[in-house]
Formats: sequence, structure tokens, C-alpha cells
Amino acid sequence: MDDTTQYRDINTLIGGGILNLITTGMYVSPLAVYREYLQNAADAIVEPQRPHGGKVEISLDPENQCLTIRDNGVGLSYEQAIRKLVPISKSQKQRQRNRGFRGIGRLSGLAFGRSVAFLTRDNKNSPVTKIIWDGERLRDGIDKKLSVETIILRCTTIEQLNNTNFPANFFEVKVEGISRYAAGSVLNRNVVCNYIGEVCPVPFSDEFPYKRQVSRLFGKRQSGTELTVSLDGDEKPITRLHGEALQVSGDYKDKFADFEEIRIPTLEGEDYAAMGWIAHSSYLGALPKKPSIRCLRVRVGNIQIGDETVFDHLYSEARFNRWCVGEIHVQDSRIVPNGRRDYFEPNAHLRNLENHLGVICRKLERQCRQASEERNRHRHFESFLAGLDASYELAAAGYLSISAARNLIDGRLVDIAKLRKKNLFKKGCDEDVRKLDYMEEKFLMFKMYDEQTSLPGIAPSNEATFRSVFQAITDISPSPQVAKQMIEAILNHKVIC
Repeated sequence: MDDTTQYRDINTLIGGGILNLITTGMYVSPLAVYREYLQNAADAIVEPQRPHGGKVEISLDPENQCLTIRDNGVGLSYEQAIRKLVPISKSQKQRQRNRGFRGIGRLSGLAFGRSVAFLTRDNKNSPVTKIIWDGERLRDGIDKKLSVETIILRCTTIEQLNNTNFPANFFEVKVEGISRYAAGSVLNRNVVCNYIGEVCPVPFSDEFPYKRQVSRLFGKRQSGTELTVSLDGDEKPITRLHGEALQVSGDYKDKFADFEEIRIPTLEGEDYAAMGWIAHSSYLGALPKKPSIRCLRVRVGNIQIGDETVFDHLYSEARFNRWCVGEIHVQDSRIVPNGRRDYFEPNAHLRNLENHLGVICRKLERQCRQASEERNRHRHFESFLAGLDASYELAAAGYLSISAARNLIDGRLVDIAKLRKKNLFKKGCDEDVRKLDYMEEKFLMFKMYDEQTSLPGIAPSNEATFRSVFQAITDISPSPQVAKQMIEAILNHKVIC
């Protein structure tokens, strides 16, 4: 007997539950609908017959819980629409060229809405084809354990419209009845703009200082189409979230300082598995979560895979990933995003990519650590200089006896000599060395003076006693600044009395 005889009815192998999985189980965030539909728009626009420029218009209708996304791609004929929009997971897209390829993403709207309608045509002389997927009927069929084919036939409706108000060629997705749970993000203008700017194939803003360098890096190997995406008719399209400066904490900002190109060879070494860039800064610390530009990220077809944590596992300390800004654009079609598009399917080509990226991530870690160590060194040095300055002021104020003042100065000269022996001044620290030389010269000059000034408000016969007290205060105070403040408080009180 043929081993496949018992499986002639395919529905003994595939249950209706698979529809529930691919429409709800694959998407953690409702915002994923924008990624799925914009990647389909990008695929349509890069077709050979594409119109000039890729444009996408998004309309949000919170009042009616509706979302509409329309692109100016080549569109589909009636026959193409039936063939591509009704079957499930029978995509004819090519991994080498297209961003989506499983034939699933177009149904993502059903995970968060009552229905999804597709409207399209490929020329002005054809009627518009409208295919509606009814989410409620789909879920009802799943609950009743109907066959996959029966469920699809029951929940899809096909129409042809002769309305002349539609463009000559286009593709439109309309998600209606968006659930309250999803509407808070899917229909929120600011949230939508930020998500598209973070994840989808839109251009960098002119404020990003390395916009041209990124373009030149890819050149003819451009990692993906850049779509002009407008929201609710806005004249200014959505752009990436990178700006001129980096917010570090509070009102403190850092700036980009250098641009590094990355090229990772394939396993065979004959081409590039990935290309990318890192925008180096002063590495002052972890960058804030918003705007969403921090970390080394990865894109395929200019669409982000996963989130900011996607390469955390390649660092020995993931926290240093939060200090960086950079992108890796996968070029090798054998490095394939998984179904959830949060990472890649495991294979030798992915391991090759990870091995090379591991070296890059460890280098970034070293840069972050070195920057942190240098800031700590400089911070301690500035504190040391402040202490020297305070000691000089106390010694020069005349509150101590000449011998005590000279002892204080001698002690700080010893501290300066110890600091020099530690050899903490590396290349580029010339200014710090000059500051230290200046303070040392001031201390040496102070030792030449031997005149004792009088204490204000204190009788000459009592000055020695007060200086002894002031010396004791200096010895027990945590710093020269504190000692000077206490001495001046005593003298002010004495004058007032």
C-alpha cells in the first residue's frame, strides 16, 4: 500500500487551529501590523514595473476603530489577487529579493481587528478587486473545528468595484473593528510614528549627521527600498528616529563623533553576509529607551528584525549594548528571519554572522569601558585639583601659623609627586598636566613668603591660641574647604560679638 494513502485527506494533518496560530499567535505587539503591511508595500514597489517613488499613505480613524494603509505599488490583477490573497502560506515571493515570503503577514490585522479588506488593481482600465477576510467567521470556524478549506471559503468575500476614485495601480489594506486592547497603540499617532520610524523602511532625517555616509556605504547594494510614508495626510513624511545629538540623562546631551563601516564576509568569503555601521559617540553611559535608536540592531530588506535586545547575547555584559548606536543589514539570503521576525532560523550562515558580530560587540565593550575609566580618572583628577586649590586658599588665608601653612603646602606637594608617579596621564591629557604644573608652581612660590597676617577681630595676644585651634580644626576636618568654612564662621561670630 502507498504510504500516503491514509493521508489523502490533507485535513487529517492540518487542523483549523493553524489559522488561529498564524493570525494571533505570531504577533506579540499589535503594532506589528505596520511592519507586515509596510514590508509588503516595499516588496510591491521594488517590482520591475514599479512606479516612480514608493509612497504609502496611512489613515487612522479612532472613532470608527479603523486603519487604512495604501501604497502606490504595481497592484494586482483580479486573477493575481485571488491567487495571492486567498490561499494561506503559499507565497511566491523569493527570499533573495523579498522581505516577506511565507504568505502569512497579510492576515496580521485579524489578530487585532474584526475584519481585513484588501483592495487592489494593476491598471486604470480594470475594476478594483476587493477581498474581505472576516475574523469573526474565521474564529467561529476554528471553534467548530471545521476544515481549513471550509473556514477560508466561509470567511472570505470577493467583490469587484467599478469606482473611478481609486488610483490606476495601488494596493490597500483596511483593518476594521480594531479591538480596544490594540487601539491604544495601533490608532495612536505618536506611537505609530515612533514605531514606523524605528522598524520600517523609511529614510533618515536630514538632522542625522551620517545620513550620506549610510547611503554611500550601501550604494548600489542598497539594503532596501526607502518608502515615503505619510500619516493622515501630513506633508512631512515619517523618518527614522536618529537626530543630531544623543540624550544621555536629564538635560545632558552627547554628540556623534565618528562613523565606522562594517562589512562581514559570507561563510565562503566571496561576498558580504552583512553590511552595517556604528555611529560612535563619547560613550557617556546608557542611552535612554526613547527615542528608540540605542543598541546594535539588525535589519533585513531595511526592516528591523527583533528589537534593541536582538544582539544582547553577543556581549559579555548586555548593558554595554545600551551605550551604542548602530545597524547591521543582512545581505545573505541564507540568513532567514524566523516566523515571528524576532531573530533568525539557526544554520551555519547565522553562526558565521554571530561569530563576526561577537568580535565587534567585544570591541564596543572595550570602548565603553575605556571611556568610562577615562571619565572616572578625569573626575578624580578634577576633584584632586579642587582639593589642591582649597588647600592653597586655606594656607594663604593667614588663619594658620606660617609653619602650619607650610606643612599643609608640603603635604600637598607630596600628593602631587605621588600622582605623577602613578603615570595616569595618557596621550591627550596635556591640559591636565598643565593644570597640575600650574598648581605645583603656586605651592612652591608660597613657601617663599614668611609674613604673618593678623586675624580680623582677634587681639594680637590671642592670635597664637586661635591659630592653634584653627590648626586642630584643619587636622580633624574632612577637607580643606570644610576647615576654611568653619574657621571663617568662628571669625565672623567673633567679629559680630
